[in-house]
Amino acid sequence: MTEHLEWADLKDAFHEIFAISDIGNKAFQDTEPWKTRTTEPERAAKLIHTLCYMIKDLMIMAHPYMPQFSETILSYLGQKINEPCFGESPVEGGLNWSNLGKTEGLSTIGETAVFFTPLDQKTADAFREKFSGSQKDRKENKKAEKKAKKAKEEPKLAEDQVAHFNKYISLKVAKITKVENNPEGEKLYIETLDDGSGTPRIIQSGLREYLKPEDLLGKNIILAANLAPRKMRGVESHGMLLAADYKDENGKACVEPLTAPWANPGDQIYIEGFESNEPMQEYISADLFFQVAINIKDKSVVVDGKKLCVKGKALTTTFTENGEVN
Repeated sequence: MTEHLEWADLKDAFHEIFAISDIGNKAFQDTEPWKTRTTEPERAAKLIHTLCYMIKDLMIMAHPYMPQFSETILSYLGQKINEPCFGESPVEGGLNWSNLGKTEGLSTIGETAVFFTPLDQKTADAFREKFSGSQKDRKENKKAEKKAKKAKEEPKLAEDQVAHFNKYISLKVAKITKVENNPEGEKLYIETLDDGSGTPRIIQSGLREYLKPEDLLGKNIILAANLAPRKMRGVESHGMLLAADYKDENGKACVEPLTAPWANPGDQIYIEGFESNEPMQEYISADLFFQVAINIKDKSVVVDGKKLCVKGKALTTTFTENGEVN
């Protein structure tokens, strides 16, 4: 759930609360403490003890979504939330995210009450249909809707991938001169590049779980140079490095950045048969960029079967035999 919130996948994070609730409900139904409290009192007591702490954790996690509900339920356990809400001051000694998983501090259960009025089946079904699926699914649906609206504004995917690449996409060699962690994003590196322009360029890439800084530092990577700037976790990224996915001999997912160690920062990438590539647009959207499929075929980087080159030499991979470039 923390990872989903870090990436602002709010709906997916909320789903995790329900996943934990389902585990608790199943344990409650399977153990039947209303029976075992007399036949197996120790077992029943252990379950209720565990479920109380589970409820405590659920309310901490649900607080950003339903603050009044969470605070009410926690009050039944004699607890409060430390996080301020609606301009209020933090509660001294209250609970916060750091208290998740801790099984200490609860001693009594006060008087309880039903907080929500149950929905009738028709209303429940309507909500279920409206909000079903993951946040990723809804994002994809929204993207599809936006693409449909922009059909007249942006060019459709060209059957001639080579012509589309030459018209819109600018790839350049850039040298990574500095690698830092983005303190606001646990997956992100902030990379400073020499792109041949004389002005340092900043990009970000989600490679921290795959590569160490020393794996990137000093490398001549391939830069999507005319992508529109995008702010990610408080830092504006001016482009994107290209990489391929592969699995090692143990089946572990790995990432291999595309590189051109023989080239110089600023050198333009072009398709074999074309001496240069000067796109018409200074900036393009990510959607327009990804309309061209850049793939790995037998360790060669290709567009529509034609190799990508720089300074007369084709781009190749070291580990990735076949696959897609992202």
